[in-house]
Amino acid sequence: MKLKMGFLLFLCLNFRVWGQEKGVLNKDVLSKDGQAVLAGQAGRSGLVKGKPITGAVPRIGEPVPDVLVTGIRGLQLGGKVIGGTLGDFSGGASGSGGSLRLSAFRGKLLIIDFWATWCSPCRAMVPVLDSLQKVFGDKVVFLPVTYQSAAEAGPVLASLRRLRPFDLPEVLGDKVLHGLFPHRSLPHFVWIDGSGILRAITEEKEVTGENIRRLLAEGSVVRDGVVGLGRTEGSVPVAASGVGAGLALKRDSSVAYDAGKALLLDGNGGDGSRVLYHSLLSGYKAGLASGISVSAFDPVLGQRFTARNVPFPWLCRLAFGENGRRFPVSRTMILSRDALGMNSSLSGQAFEGWLDAGHGWCYELALPASLAGSAYGMMQADLLRLFPQYRVSVERRELPCLALVRTGDADRLRSAGGEVSVDIGPYKAVLHNAHLSQLMMRLERQYLQGSALPLTDATGYTGRVDLSLEAPLYDVPALNKALAAYGLALREQRGTVEVLVVRDAQ
Repeated sequence: MKLKMGFLLFLCLNFRVWGQEKGVLNKDVLSKDGQAVLAGQAGRSGLVKGKPITGAVPRIGEPVPDVLVTGIRGLQLGGKVIGGTLGDFSGGASGSGGSLRLSAFRGKLLIIDFWATWCSPCRAMVPVLDSLQKVFGDKVVFLPVTYQSAAEAGPVLASLRRLRPFDLPEVLGDKVLHGLFPHRSLPHFVWIDGSGILRAITEEKEVTGENIRRLLAEGSVVRDGVVGLGRTEGSVPVAASGVGAGLALKRDSSVAYDAGKALLLDGNGGDGSRVLYHSLLSGYKAGLASGISVSAFDPVLGQRFTARNVPFPWLCRLAFGENGRRFPVSRTMILSRDALGMNSSLSGQAFEGWLDAGHGWCYELALPASLAGSAYGMMQADLLRLFPQYRVSVERRELPCLALVRTGDADRLRSAGGEVSVDIGPYKAVLHNAHLSQLMMRLERQYLQGSALPLTDATGYTGRVDLSLEAPLYDVPALNKALAAYGLALREQRGTVEVLVVRDAQ
């Protein structure tokens, strides 16, 4: 069975932005290696590739090493076009394209935009950067950089250009810049001035016309006074006074964590090779990528269920997630006097601070193979034992729903057979000889996860389907236009759904 699930495997939150997809609150973006990353750092999580270059990572205020950047496409510099035509991915290889050393950008403000296709805030910044590039002309160069290959990034870039054309260059399959500027979360912006000095490392909200104009005019953007020599702002090393002090520096701290090993023992749990069973609960751990992961069952090693830096409702979703049950916000009811301490609309570092203020938890249950079948019951028992002030249950309730329905009797869905494949991304969904549940799962877990109404499949269609949708999957009206060709529609109607209910014990 060929499932082209791309970068998504389970539940992923985003630590820095609750909205990974346009117009929704992101809590379920899935990572490429099977981990889930908590909203608030997700687009944005600790899944960014690139190993630091030993001894070569520059500090703010220091010259940036003159490394050779490869994989460049469509860069206009000095009257020349480096790396061929924008949008031409015929080369295929991740390292194809032109090459330049960073010194080629001297005399211009260079703003490097580290991004990835799975990062919705990154995609949302594309038209912003394009507009700023047109405003500042040859004084500034915006350089989008991704570790992903042309085969991975090309289709998403092509979709973005169809929605709104832009003229930004591309650096694909990068390893050098990711090694020079290692980071845990996205978006990640690096500011290098015309003399090759590293001025700042920021989040996307600092990339504004006002900040760019002030840096071009003053050489630094000072708002909060002088940054002392050799100090560190969070995890951002600062070398010189006044450098980058006005920009909110990105504190992209990280701690070593291997999802294949036990959690929080000896920095990570040692190698985890001798752990047969443990149940562990701790408060928020700064620097640890947030999210939920469930390891594959192993007849020798057993199975592990892990939650890292998540609010209490997420512990409940993990514990009651047997048989593939999903409980996004629309299927979760918090009937507790502590409701304000279980959810937050904050984002970025403010959200991390909220978690650290007693609202974030780390939990792990590791079981031998002989007990893996009892995992969910044991996690539910842990919740009752560790949080006796609450009662958690799954109930069937009749609620307003966003239901997938058939609009006619004609069967336009029946599969012609053949190989099973599922290829779903932000702007398309292609199912061949697959079930509608594959589409519904991705809509509920990611693209429509912020819907106030629970999603349900009311088609009654149990057979395999062939279906090809070209539409932004986060936009219900646009999605309905594409679904109409198959006699389908998403409509509001009442239905009976399973709901996760959290209430006070007394």
